[in-house]
Amino acid sequence: MSAIEIPIFGPQDGAAAVRAVGPYINGKTRLELNRTGSYGQGGLTPLRWELEELIDALYRARLREVPVRIMIRPRGPPQSGDDFLYSDAEFEKMKSALLEFKESPLMDKERGDGFVFGILKRSSSDAQRLVVDRERTAELRRLAGPDFKCVFHRAFDLVISTAGDGSGWKDELEWLETQKMAILTSGGRGNANDNANVLGKILYETAWTGQELIVGGGVRSESLGSLLDGMGGLGKVLAVTAIRAVGMVLHSSCSEDVDGKMVFDEEEAARLRMTLYDLMQTRGMN
Repeated sequence: MSAIEIPIFGPQDGAAAVRAVGPYINGKTRLELNRTGSYGQGGLTPLRWELEELIDALYRARLREVPVRIMIRPRGPPQSGDDFLYSDAEFEKMKSALLEFKESPLMDKERGDGFVFGILKRSSSDAQRLVVDRERTAELRRLAGPDFKCVFHRAFDLVISTAGDGSGWKDELEWLETQKMAILTSGGRGNANDNANVLGKILYETAWTGQELIVGGGVRSESLGSLLDGMGGLGKVLAVTAIRAVGMVLHSSCSEDVDGKMVFDEEEAARLRMTLYDLMQTRGMN
């Protein structure tokens, strides 16, 4: 069963985002909270007051059941070099932020709250290849504890793009599954539509383990049909069976550029909802 996850960049759009996409498929709509104004940096760790305001707004809108995932990311991409390679000091900031949110009364394990993070390192056998930093990732997963969901975010795109042989990412994916982590990816550098065939292969892998696949990166209502068709490159019946088995999630900010500023577009969010619903009905994915 597919669902929609909306990344928001500040608490002000939370309730509007949920109303637009609605808890319309078994209540699976959820939010990813990033720091206000951090869209251009790919999302950063929010401040505590931002989560407080979001939870308050959801409660007032009678949407208290909506899960919230917290981005744990200390900085955006560097001016040069590869992203998601963090210093010891930056990693300490990530641990401290995760624990602060976890130990606050704001997060609710029963609601499905959790954390989103991604840390890479260079392969010991090939300096051009980026792989999951398993030691640091496992430490963050341990700090989150078994009660909170964890997602390895689009840092995985670089794992895919630097894998070389096209399938070197499988070991990394399997290891993340042992950590009970979902994966958010666009299938490589670029957007999801550009990498639909790779996403289809990832979906095939995750379907058999029950690992949640979150597809993000340029996911829009007008291109959703072609994205799902492209992901079905392994065979239509197989793709539909896999989607049913694993429960794919669509990740879209549903934003538009208004005078140089990215703002949440409620109309696009509603279109995405209806497009997904229609596709699930007409293509046998309901």
